[in-house]
Amino acid sequence: MIIEEHNYKGIKFLCRKGTSDLKTFEEVVKRNVYERGDFKIKPKEHWIDLGGNVGAFAVLAISKGATIDIYEPDPFNCKMIERNLKINNMKAVIHQKAVVASDKKSMVMYVGNNMQVWRNSLYKDWGNEKFEVECIHHSQVLNNSDNCVKMDIEGAEMPILESMKIFPNKMVFEWSFDIDARIERYKKIINKIRKKYKNVKEQDKRFYNLPDYIVPNIFRVKANNIYCYNKIT
Repeated sequence: MIIEEHNYKGIKFLCRKGTSDLKTFEEVVKRNVYERGDFKIKPKEHWIDLGGNVGAFAVLAISKGATIDIYEPDPFNCKMIERNLKINNMKAVIHQKAVVASDKKSMVMYVGNNMQVWRNSLYKDWGNEKFEVECIHHSQVLNNSDNCVKMDIEGAEMPILESMKIFPNKMVFEWSFDIDARIERYKKIINKIRKKYKNVKEQDKRFYNLPDYIVPNIFRVKANNIYCYNKIT
């Protein structure tokens, strides 16, 4: 597979041609979708990255002075994380595991369409290749309220958010409506989180204001980032 090198403002990034790697780099590093307004990655913070993919968020966080633990179950993605850290002279702890809300020790991971490996999912069968991955319960990972968390795990964040008891210092997660389009489920999670943080900001506020049914097909965007900070103690 052809590996291409890209860079942006001093951050280097290796991408596998024909995959979603370059899209990931552009979304996370260039467009900086995981920071919004006064929700920022700050020096000396420790971040838990659920869904490390190929390391875009990791190199961004480290470039801002944070440290990071990465959870990514795809072994090929983990190799790319290692390469992207190395090319930037960065270090992080990589765990080749899927973080889940069940006690299962392993689950099947479904590969995204057309090598869109950023859509690899435990909960959505895309009809392509699939393979078994090792799992770890979220209570073993999200157990320190001083940490910060980024979650983008293609549907697996939903049951985690529904069952989690310890909330991080701040958190950003993506909700994939093309995996579960039920607005009622989404609202219940948002309402639960609003009891834990002073600020819960949606990238797109239209979703919460929809009737308690499903996201209509007229919505082109089928995912939403949620930024949670200033935890209520």
